[in-house]
Amino acid sequence: MPKAVIVGSGAGGSTVAMELAQNGWDVVIFEKGSNYYTNLDGTGPLGTTFSNDELKSLYRYFEQPDPLAYPRTFRANANQAASYVGPVNELPVTVGGGTTHWDAKVPRFWDIDFKGLSMLGPQPGADMQDWPFEYSEIAPYYDAIETLLGTQGDVRAIPALSFKHAPRTQNFPMPPGPQQRSSTLIAKGAKRIGLHPYPFPTAINSVEYDGRPPCNNCGFCSNYGCPISARVGALAPLRLALRTGRAQLHPETTVTKVNFTGRRATGVAYLDPQGNPGGESADLVVLAASAIETSRLALLSGLPDASGRIGTRLMFHNFVDGFGIYLDQRVHAYRGRSITQCMEDFCDPNFPGARLAAKLAGLPYIRGGLCELGGSQDPITEGKFYQEILGFLPGVQLFGSPFKDLMRASLLRDRLAGVNFIGTDLPYLTNNVTLDPTVTDLNGQPVARVTWAPGRHEAVAQTFFLVPITAMMAAAGAQLFAAIPDGLERKLSGGTPPNTKHVMGGMQMGVSPATSVVDPNGRMHQMDNVYVADGSVFVTSGCQNPTNTLMAVALHTAFGLTGRR
Repeated sequence: MPKAVIVGSGAGGSTVAMELAQNGWDVVIFEKGSNYYTNLDGTGPLGTTFSNDELKSLYRYFEQPDPLAYPRTFRANANQAASYVGPVNELPVTVGGGTTHWDAKVPRFWDIDFKGLSMLGPQPGADMQDWPFEYSEIAPYYDAIETLLGTQGDVRAIPALSFKHAPRTQNFPMPPGPQQRSSTLIAKGAKRIGLHPYPFPTAINSVEYDGRPPCNNCGFCSNYGCPISARVGALAPLRLALRTGRAQLHPETTVTKVNFTGRRATGVAYLDPQGNPGGESADLVVLAASAIETSRLALLSGLPDASGRIGTRLMFHNFVDGFGIYLDQRVHAYRGRSITQCMEDFCDPNFPGARLAAKLAGLPYIRGGLCELGGSQDPITEGKFYQEILGFLPGVQLFGSPFKDLMRASLLRDRLAGVNFIGTDLPYLTNNVTLDPTVTDLNGQPVARVTWAPGRHEAVAQTFFLVPITAMMAAAGAQLFAAIPDGLERKLSGGTPPNTKHVMGGMQMGVSPATSVVDPNGRMHQMDNVYVADGSVFVTSGCQNPTNTLMAVALHTAFGLTGRR
């Protein structure tokens, strides 16, 4: 039987592992992180050590890479030295990858996300290109992934504009679960100013599904592993791969290099959990370590690339945070699943006023992105923010009665409902991943040096959409409200790097070897048997959360490998 080595057990790697193992391949999956699950190859609920623990998950790097052992470096442009060393837009490093702590939002990219150059035209300074397939070709893979994960939603509630750009032929496997009060409050404000919110398509059980229980709406969703496996993510395809008996999972094993001769990979070199070097031969190597780490591994391995684009066109999405504070009521935004309403009006390049704003700025068009309606923050994060505020006030203690009064009132948690604007981030050749010349990780290998800054399109789009976001929060009845670009927040925090958790690009998919790294089938142009199946292949960032598209494209790649496309 042919043998495949897959680097990474996250959304893309597990999807490919499932398809290969179910069709007769022997599969070896290497995962750098730990395995926090039991019963992975069984049926029904998973056993796990994940829990509702803010300190463990957000501040003690339980599933995140320790920045002292595995740092990254960051700079805003190539003319600067990388002055920041630490976590840079990190994703969980664990079995299941980023889907262990995602909030499972699975909207689909629109048709104009796949064919932006053809349908909308070029953008000054950006490397705009079309994906090598259209929405209609990837739509059946969306269907398959949504059924595999178990997705809640209501096709009848999807607004006409969204359905036009991302049509569907079937309903969701599950109906929407209970709606958060904070989400419905903001949704009402959106409707009052003519916008079109609807229940967020979400890969979390609203009823029992695939032997797993419905969500109990505990409130610890985004940034936390699910303790009852109502949200399964990449573990759904991973479990199917392991049940075949043809897939082996090796956690705490770091692949350090892809070994190759000429155009053929012969396998990979790795460090086992004790740090001992080893090697695994393979007929096929699939890189699925996440966009930044896959680009880094390709560079560390010296894989050939005629385009010179390995690591380039890195995209993070362009966030704006809107918020409303309700002095007259508690909105309970921390309860339930993480945000239950969304709105896609700002994805439309013809949104009222957007064409004029673009013209005045000398741009052909601007696009915003999907808005997540109704989020908040957790108690420790809230408390740290109050301490920062009190620290600026002379004579006020960081602890004591003022601090306790703020926590009891909970203005920035139980009375706050937010909006996350996921603005499209255009591909720029200047935004990239390279190997840092001086900083190494625990294993002595150069770390990823991330160079990223928003372009003119992003700046103009942020400025324009601040107004309707603020108007939406005002219409939702908040007494205090505002919208703040992510870049301003990071600047006020001392120039910290982005932390969007939406990481795309670096191993761009395309037809031409001169302008892309992998072909439409996911194979590296200059290699016969090295494929890529994660967010690094993205040609554009789209206006929506990326994981659903990542898994659909990975399944498309896997079906090509097994001849079932």
